[in-house]
Amino acid sequence: MNNADMPAMPTDYLSGLTKREHFAAMAMQGILGNAYWNEHGDYRPVDVAKCAAEYADALLAELERT
Repeated sequence: MNNADMPAMPTDYLSGLTKREHFAAMAMQGILGNAYWNEHGDYRPVDVAKCAAEYADALLAELERT
């Protein structure tokens, strides 16, 4: 199992979100909370989701590198 598929906050009985899912959710929260995105609201949800996943993948790649 690679780092992206490891549980972000594992417990004894639940694995929860993967690290990738957790990082993407945090990136999406930041993107949607950004005033520029809110004022220029001509974005599609799929674009925000793709952007958040790209940030999550970039973070995981950097963590693997170091």
